[in-house]
Amino acid sequence: MDGTLQTRFDLNGVEFDLNAGLLRGPGGEDIALRPQSLAVLKHLVENAGRVIGKDELLDTVWPGIAVTENSLSQCISEIRKAIGDEGQLLLKTVSRRGYRLVLPHRASNHSRSNSAGATLAEAAPPKVRIMHTSAILAGLIMVAVLAIFFWTRGRDVGVPDSLSIAVLPFANLSEAQEQAYLANGITEDLTTELARVPGLFVVSRNAAAAYRGSELAPVQIARELGVRYLLGGSVQRARDAVRINTQLVDAATVGQLWAKRFDGTFAEVFDLQNDVIDEIVDALQIELVPGKANLAVSGDTDNAEAFQAYRRAIEARRANTVEGTVEALGYLRQALVLDPQFGAAAAEMSWLYWDADEPRLKALGIDWDESVVRRTESLKLASRNPPPGYFQLSADLLTRQHRSDEAISLLQKAIPLDPSDPWTYEGMSQALSFNGRPGEGSGFLATAFRVDPGWTEWRRYLTGLIAFGEGRYEDVIAATEQMNISSPDPWSKFYAMHLLVAAYAHLDRLTEMAAAQAKLKAVVRYAGESEPNLMIAQQYFVYKNEADIIRLLDGLRKAGVPEAPADSWDPADRLNGASVKKLISGHRLNGRKLPPNIGSYRLSADADGKATKTVGPDTFEGHIWIQGDSLCSAYPQLLASCGHVFRNPGGTTTDQNEYRYDTRFNDYEFSVEP
Repeated sequence: MDGTLQTRFDLNGVEFDLNAGLLRGPGGEDIALRPQSLAVLKHLVENAGRVIGKDELLDTVWPGIAVTENSLSQCISEIRKAIGDEGQLLLKTVSRRGYRLVLPHRASNHSRSNSAGATLAEAAPPKVRIMHTSAILAGLIMVAVLAIFFWTRGRDVGVPDSLSIAVLPFANLSEAQEQAYLANGITEDLTTELARVPGLFVVSRNAAAAYRGSELAPVQIARELGVRYLLGGSVQRARDAVRINTQLVDAATVGQLWAKRFDGTFAEVFDLQNDVIDEIVDALQIELVPGKANLAVSGDTDNAEAFQAYRRAIEARRANTVEGTVEALGYLRQALVLDPQFGAAAAEMSWLYWDADEPRLKALGIDWDESVVRRTESLKLASRNPPPGYFQLSADLLTRQHRSDEAISLLQKAIPLDPSDPWTYEGMSQALSFNGRPGEGSGFLATAFRVDPGWTEWRRYLTGLIAFGEGRYEDVIAATEQMNISSPDPWSKFYAMHLLVAAYAHLDRLTEMAAAQAKLKAVVRYAGESEPNLMIAQQYFVYKNEADIIRLLDGLRKAGVPEAPADSWDPADRLNGASVKKLISGHRLNGRKLPPNIGSYRLSADADGKATKTVGPDTFEGHIWIQGDSLCSAYPQLLASCGHVFRNPGGTTTDQNEYRYDTRFNDYEFSVEP
């Protein structure tokens, strides 16, 4: 084995040359750092993964010199700023012990543009899921895994010797370019299947997709992705015949471990499983481990035509257009007609309705209420054979319903189904942060970076959310100020600008706060709102602990963000939180929903907050709670919302209008049953 030591390290896109003691940015420019800070960084890199005590660092960098811990803290701060790690994903503070540097398992890269740093909207247009396709894939997986286990050679500097692999995009060699969906599907399904093999680390599809058509040497690709093995190949379909060529490369030795061709008909693709595995067993002269069928992914289909329709839907969704949404829905319906138990197709349909904005809803010929009904029906269908996408969307909805405990439990089920999917880890990071556990959320965000290296706007928001939950307002600013306010990813900016304004307000940095407010107003208007107000923040920042949301609201209030839209009732008539609780808890309300959608309104709530709401003919079971002076509620289909309760000076019991309840979208008047 080559004993040469690694001397260059990639720290968030910044290269650290250990021997030269130099930091270089993504463009090759030198990044200035004081000698003491460089010495601290050098010791941390040389002892990466280990918690380094403060005394050890002080003795190493300032031997025989009496300095305070403030000098060390200043060095740590300078290092984090230099490598863009204000969110402490790489250089972590270990409470009462010291510091630990977590090195990413990839070398630096200055030879290509880092597409992984693009926005979510650019890198992964609407969320699409990765699914298992056929027995051919199972055969390829067994080949890849067994070859890795049975080949051990010396490695190249910078290429890990761990069991780690990337599935590079398979080339489409079919005459019809529209058959690319098949090559993309096989690539994604191999990624998913390999990721589920215990002990094997697999980078995400999105990370590997950046190397489509790349002319870089395998060893360079492996270094950049932080893996040892690369699996690639091509797919060709001519009428009903399918040919898949594959090759497995060991980047440490730059040697091809294995190459094989698989031929069959498309209709028979699932029936080839046993034949392919038997060939592998004979070729390697090994005994196949029992239980290979357990590799089948939940939510899968064994209907080749249904799979084809599903893959076409995925490609249409990736176009990220209104037309693509309509086309995708047609394919998904076709897939479910062919196989009603196809959980992946049902879950993808749910995501389609969840992602649909106003132009897409109009093109589909439905309104928001109908999209909620269809989304719910699709999720129910997916639950019978649930894929990762089912758990991810269900968890997202539960988080928005103020039920982050349940969301976390669901996401834990999604991880083993596809450990290479960064969306699960990002969803877990957000759910844990809203659950009052930002420290744990930071760990899952770090895992997302591991399987899919690179910054996105959503990850900058998550970094800011974690920092806000821990009261690190300077770090909130460092993460969110880097966001591109003109990017096509509205929701990242929507969340992040609320955090940014509140952080500046808490730090009394008023000039910068005013500039952040202008950004907040811009993104709120883009989302279809007139002006920012605290009702909006309460709906989207679904913190479990009241202290967390109050801290955000206090910051926004200090910045001058109004409590409610301008047309709200007289603040003098508003009830405080204690009065609202006394009025609502354990009582029954009767009244009406006000124009433009008039209807009867009834609400009953017990002392624990369990609530039943009836509006017109529709009844919903959910829960209510008091948040500051606001009355908040969450129902399975209606998600969370908060509003203000006012006393109506001219109201009467007979008219059932002694009180008024104003929310973002609906207003109600009511009286309390005696």
